[in-house]
Amino acid sequence: SLSALVNKGKSTPLAKLSPREMQVMLMITRGSTTQQISDALFLSPKTISTYRTRLFEKLEIHNDVELTHFALRHGLIELMT
Repeated sequence: SLSALVNKGKSTPLAKLSPREMQVMLMITRGSTTQQISDALFLSPKTISTYRTRLFEKLEIHNDVELTHFALRHGLIELMT
């Protein structure tokens, strides 16, 4: 489960993320647009943009590609073959 991944090691950057931030991160890494995430989570696009900004700050990354690399390194997603 996601909570097990997050709580496994408190020193991991994942421990800084809320469950909602984790959810948004996974949707971004799957290629969902801000509008698609907004529609799926019943939140405004502005709120999703805020989550994205907060993710980048907490994880010290700058774009979606770096976010995807982060998720791959931490075993949250797998390369599709």
